[in-house]
This record gives sequence, C-alpha cells and structure tokens, in this order.
Amino acid sequence: MQADQLHVRQRLGYRKFASPPFRFLFLKYDYFGQVHLVNALRRQGHGVTELPPPHPATAEASLDQILKQAAEHQADALITMNNMGLDDLGVMTTELSRLGLPTIQWFVDNYRFTGPHFAGDTPELVLALSTDRRLVPVLGAAGFPHVDYLPLAADIGFTAIRFDERYTFLRDRVSYVGGTFSKMVANFHSADHDRLYRQWRPDFAAEKAARGSLDLEATFAPYRQRFPDRDAYHSFMAYVVFQETRRYRAGRLKGLLEEPLTVFGTDDWLEFLPEDVVHKPVAYHLETPNVYRNSAVNLSLTTFQQEAALNQRLFDVPLCNGFILSDWQESLAEHFEPGEELIVFHDDDELRDKVRYYLGHPEARERVVQKARDRILREHLMEHRVTTMLDLAAGIFA
Repeated sequence: MQADQLHVRQRLGYRKFASPPFRFLFLKYDYFGQVHLVNALRRQGHGVTELPPPHPATAEASLDQILKQAAEHQADALITMNNMGLDDLGVMTTELSRLGLPTIQWFVDNYRFTGPHFAGDTPELVLALSTDRRLVPVLGAAGFPHVDYLPLAADIGFTAIRFDERYTFLRDRVSYVGGTFSKMVANFHSADHDRLYRQWRPDFAAEKAARGSLDLEATFAPYRQRFPDRDAYHSFMAYVVFQETRRYRAGRLKGLLEEPLTVFGTDDWLEFLPEDVVHKPVAYHLETPNVYRNSAVNLSLTTFQQEAALNQRLFDVPLCNGFILSDWQESLAEHFEPGEELIVFHDDDELRDKVRYYLGHPEARERVVQKARDRILREHLMEHRVTTMLDLAAGIFA
C-alpha cells in the first residue's frame, strides 16, 4: 500500500456508527429532496457537513476533498441521493469503501438512469436504498452488497410556509403542479431512439391499467439486443419512459379542460393546453405549500420511471392540509388506506367523475385530508425515514 493511502486509512480508522448522534458528509445539489433529508438529520441532532458540487473538478480532486472532510469531521458515512456527485462507474464509491468510509446511497429516481453501474468489483461499505420496492432486486443484481426499500416522506418544516393570499383563487379549482419532461426527452433524444419509439407505439398507461403496475425490464426486454451496451439501452429506455410520461400527463389534463383546471409549469405545457390554463412554475419550497393548501383538488400523475414508487406529492399535499386525487400506484395500499386516506382513479372517466364529486363535496375532502395527515404524522415524516436509514446503516457498518 502506498504511503499516502496508508495515511488516509489510518486517519479514517476510527470506529463508524459507534453511538448517536452521528456525523455525515452530504454531497449537495439543487434537488428538493436533499433539503428534506438534511433538515431531518439535523433535527434529530446528527451533524451534517454539506459539500458543494464537485464539478468541474476531476474525480480524483473530488475524492480527495471528500476524504479530507471525512477525516476532519470523523464522518460516519457519506450520503448521496441518486449518486449525485459520484461517478457513473462507481470508482469513487469503491475507493471510499476500500479506504474505510461507508456510503449511503438513496435512489429516489429510477436507478437505471442514475447509476452507478460498477465497472469492477462492487464495494462492501455501501448501503443502497430505493424509493421503489420493485427496484430493490435490481440494485442487488447490480452488485450492491446491502439493499433495502425506503419510500419518500414529508418534511414537517414544509408546513411552516406562510399563508399567501395570491393562491386563494384556487379554492374552487383543480390544480396540477408538474412538468412535461420535455427537457428529459430532449436529453435522451436521438434519431434512432425516436424511430424505434414511433415504430413501437407503446401505451404505458394502458399497460399499467391492464396489469396494475409497470415492469420496465419486461416491457423493454425485446429491445435489449438492439443496443451495443447497457448505457445505450438505458438511454433508449429513458427516452421512451419520458415520452410516455409526457403523453400520459398531457392526455389526463386535456381530459379535464371542461373543469376549472389550473396547471403550474413551464411554457412547454402550451403545446398541449390552452394559455388560460397554464400558470408560471411555482417554487417548490416557498410556493407549492400554498397551492396545495388552497386548491380544492390537487392532482397526482405519476411518472412511468416509478414502477411502484409513491411520489412526493402524496406526502406533501395532505401534510399541507390539501386534498389529493392520485392515479393508482402499486405501493399505495401499503402506505395509505385507499378510499379513506387517499382517493385514487384508474382511467379518464373515473378521474372526471371524482373531480366533479369532490369539487362539490368539501366535507368529504376534509375527512380524507385529516385521515391522510394523521397517517403521515404517525408514519411518513422524513424523521421516520432517517430513523430507518440509520438503523440499517448502524447494523451494517458499526
């Protein structure tokens, strides 16, 4: 072992997860879920040192920064979301493990599109968590030594946003906050991808309705051999998933144009919806709580990259005392009681019927909201997820 590597191992040789409170490094990016997680860690008394995004630094320089900060703060682990700040081949993760620093990776989007896809032997000191129960076996097959399921949750601090009268006009309206995924479609676009997609003409909404859920691996399996490697295959998969999500969301919303509908998002929505329906985007941490609490009905339209996972709206909206109407997702019944704590729809007709019913029955909305909020406060706050995460990590790394 080289002298500098021996020195690093010696500096990182302290015992990890000996006793709480723990100390963590966190690779910070502009991603809403990171704030929730860091807030909850700190509310529980744990120390969090946020490191700025390493780009455009080299992987070697980024790794050196992480190691220096870990030794200085005697960090118990490095935490990342979606592998942000680490390389796609898992080289940095492997090196951190070899030098004695555990990594906790929480995948809140589809792992196939985020990586890492390890180039060599997989590291031992890594805990990989997925918000999608269907992707836990995928993580295991990818070589992660420790994998588990950890759904999203709400940040109790989200309710502290001050009341804003600008959003009271929504009190008799249906609202949707979200994007068209046009940027993601463009990111993964190629002429070959588009040609294959249009030849295939899939309908993921219909497939999900027929099966009750999506299985992306099975759905895309006939196309696997058309691509030279995994990255090219996953790029095509991402292109189709985001194209279908865009088509699905636009179709659901166009089916509600006879209702009092307001959509908050970028101008990309004008490709599908009238100008009077589309409003400018709202800032997630500062404005969406007021959209949620003021709207008569908040819609949830799940992306197809989430095979079974629950999205953030399902936790945020009731916590803000808002009513949510969601498309069906496989994991819903595991975390909420459908029909009592969460109202769902399966097709356009059911969506319109339930929108009209709940617009006209505020007392029914209120009963559902209170039951959902009580469940979230009992089981689905970010503090609950942090406790689960750290119990798993301590059991592995202590």
